[in-house]
Amino acid sequence: MFDQNNMKIEFKNISKTFGHVKANENISFTIDSGAIHALIGENGAGKSTLIKILSGQIFPDHGSIMLDDSNIELGSTNEANEKGIGILGQDPLDFSNFTVLESFIAGHPSSSFVFSKKNIAEKINAYLTQFNWSIQLNSLVKDLSVGERQQLELIRLLDKGAKVIILDEPTSGFSLEQKKKVFETLKILSENGFTIILVSHKIEEILEICSHATIMQKGRLVNTIDLPTDPQILINLMFGPQNISNKKPAPELNLDSISKINLTVSDFSINNNSENDTHTIDVPQKIIIGIAGLQGSGADKFIQHFQSNPNQISTSNKSYIDKSNITYVPADRLEKGLFPDMTICEHIALAYNHKNTVDWNEMENLSQSLINKYGIVGTPNSVAKTLSGGNQQRLMLSLITESTELLLLEQPTRGLDIQSANYVWENLLTTKKSKTLTLFSSTDIDEIYNYSEYIICFFNDHIVAHGYPKDITKDITMQKISGN
Repeated sequence: MFDQNNMKIEFKNISKTFGHVKANENISFTIDSGAIHALIGENGAGKSTLIKILSGQIFPDHGSIMLDDSNIELGSTNEANEKGIGILGQDPLDFSNFTVLESFIAGHPSSSFVFSKKNIAEKINAYLTQFNWSIQLNSLVKDLSVGERQQLELIRLLDKGAKVIILDEPTSGFSLEQKKKVFETLKILSENGFTIILVSHKIEEILEICSHATIMQKGRLVNTIDLPTDPQILINLMFGPQNISNKKPAPELNLDSISKINLTVSDFSINNNSENDTHTIDVPQKIIIGIAGLQGSGADKFIQHFQSNPNQISTSNKSYIDKSNITYVPADRLEKGLFPDMTICEHIALAYNHKNTVDWNEMENLSQSLINKYGIVGTPNSVAKTLSGGNQQRLMLSLITESTELLLLEQPTRGLDIQSANYVWENLLTTKKSKTLTLFSSTDIDEIYNYSEYIICFFNDHIVAHGYPKDITKDITMQKISGN
């Protein structure tokens, strides 16, 4: 089904600076044709910048890229597409209200709708058969899981002629079975000369499927090594020799605490489901509640539900949380959490300035103080969209004010490296010591059990279990969120 490809990639002295931040500094290395090559590093290491340069989204300050021994025109997405470079991101680009077939037809270059419909259906089915994927062409895209939508996006890239496939944290929405099938597919593509670049923080996945890894740190290339290797070697190359460990599980609570909250989940419906969930949960007031569920399970929408309906949370004396004291940190940092074209200083002013006028000198000093406190790589004048994912998350954490009584977080460490994820939780655990009730959603079961003092499980838009970690084990949670 595939023509044999030869797509060796050579990066030569690639450099890119944003303001005072050197995102890439003289990056040079080679990715062999047919390799499944990992690009790893902590958040802010420069991986995303390098990938954006390869795909033509941004222009480097200097340097060149050779593809199959020919220079490619940098700064041109059209050139990158024509050369066969395709990106599969965390969030699939599709038409949610279309069927699978309609989604493929939309934007297809064929001039004849009937002709293209027939041929596209045949092409999709050929790919589905080749990869052993079970997706119906008449299914609505919005009814598919995130993992299934990413599978379809991979087929779309191949149909458009992609020979270099860049996968950016691709498995965050996959079930175990979907991940297994996609990894098998990547191996098939690799054997046919397709060049695969896997950007991931999941060391175990990198060691499972990749043949080589290039490690970046603070905009510079550290090394390119053969795989497999000892996981600790990769961690040391990413962060330097240091002890980075996962946090211990949250301490046992005093369940006889006088101050409690009443969490009433009533008339809760997702995707116009006819069946509503009604649950009443009594838990201590100062608590971290983990909402466990796979992508598309409804866990994130549960978080959003309480942003709009804070009156469904009351304390033991029947008082309610004021909307002005709720802080919501969405998973989509740039689309929902930050203003992409605004500076750090402007964000700080929006969160902390309560005067009729803004003293910008005061806000700049406060911004620098918060930059130092939260370890943000940037200056008060750094624009949000130029920050790495980890630094965008740190910026959002810096906007949580002391008046917050209810903290709602969607996937707080999604796409973050180990060090940045640990930093996020160190900060959140400090916040929790005050008077804050925290609800967070996560697809990472280890994260749920490391930090939750109470757990709510979601499957197919419904609460399927809830309880304290001592009563609802990790095995039970994994079964519940998988529909068993």
